[in-house]
Amino acid sequence: MIVYQGKPEEFRPEIILERDVAPGISMVTQTSGMILNELATIHNINFNYSICDRWVGDYKRESPNAVTNSLYFKEIDITPTLRFLPSHMDYYDVIHQYVTYAEGKYFYRIPTTGVGKFENQFLTPFTRDVWFTAIGVITLCGFGLLLSAKLENRPKSGHYAFFSVVALSCQQFFEDIDDGVVKRNSTARKLTILVTGVSCVLIFNYYTSSVVSWLLNGPPPSINSLWELMDSPLEPIFEDVGYTWSWLQLPDYYYNKKNARAEDVLKKRIKKKGNLILTSPMKGVEMVRTGAYAFHCDANSANKYIAKTFTPKELCDLDSLPSFEKALLYTSVQKNSPYREFFIWSYARITEQGIMKLIQSRTYPRVMTCEGSSPRALALGGATPAFIMLAIGYVAGTFIMFMERILKAHEHKKLAN
Repeated sequence: MIVYQGKPEEFRPEIILERDVAPGISMVTQTSGMILNELATIHNINFNYSICDRWVGDYKRESPNAVTNSLYFKEIDITPTLRFLPSHMDYYDVIHQYVTYAEGKYFYRIPTTGVGKFENQFLTPFTRDVWFTAIGVITLCGFGLLLSAKLENRPKSGHYAFFSVVALSCQQFFEDIDDGVVKRNSTARKLTILVTGVSCVLIFNYYTSSVVSWLLNGPPPSINSLWELMDSPLEPIFEDVGYTWSWLQLPDYYYNKKNARAEDVLKKRIKKKGNLILTSPMKGVEMVRTGAYAFHCDANSANKYIAKTFTPKELCDLDSLPSFEKALLYTSVQKNSPYREFFIWSYARITEQGIMKLIQSRTYPRVMTCEGSSPRALALGGATPAFIMLAIGYVAGTFIMFMERILKAHEHKKLAN
């Protein structure tokens, strides 16, 4: 029994042996089917094929037909491929020589619109020690400027020292003016202002270099979890394959049990919206190119079409989120089947002869990756702290301006009285 999506009018076993992915047949079925066909040729075996649309069932007679159910009820003798599921080992046996593997991923193009993930890089390019050192130097310079102003008997020396250091820290060079008369700074104040200015320029240069380096060399703003995928503008779509149907219909079937809670939420959203899209790897990859979808598919099947259709620039925009880890797949037989020992011996023989590896190399596609790198776009989420600081500066400046006007008006009123 093999898994075939759809109900063909006439099933031809020869389609399993074709190099290209046949409609309705997954790549893992083709790989394992080729291996079984090689054994059939060596030992003059004939297979009578039957088909169904999923691998794993719930072992109930009234349930839709599945490979595991058919093995359990002894309706078939062998199937090319099944996962090794410890909780199911009471229902069927596996040939302990893996024939292929499956690895599920959500393929998507990195979103270039929206606010992006809040990454706070404008506040964290330096370590905590560097920030504390910079604050210490600025405080020391402010204290030195305060002492210099005090020794000169300068009015409001505390205000002068504080706002002078703040102005220099904000890269605003100023001229010391008091009551419209430019005063000559003392040597101490000149030296303090020079040290403060140089320190702030160095901090500013290293700071901007760090941020720019992060933008150019940092990883792209990828989606790192299923929760983030559900919060993104991408719409999840799924490969029309047996394990997708099992995932949708069996409440205890998960791609990855570590993400069980997130997968339950995703299932509920899909059922609530009622807009589930199941498609073939070829159409799913084309939908990914539009940038609006995240396609859940077996990595080998998706990579086969990505290698054929994606341009180098599109490859640099392509990313994936792992769904289920690499799972080895095995040929499986009935529980206590008389054929089990024969297939164990036969698989060991073709493995020693290199036949197994040869068939796998013919079906596994080459993984295409981005050649080189592309500059990282700064989304609003990454620049938000800079705009927050700018807004705080505007508000603080406006507040200081009004306070100065109020104080001056109060002083003029006292002088008039």
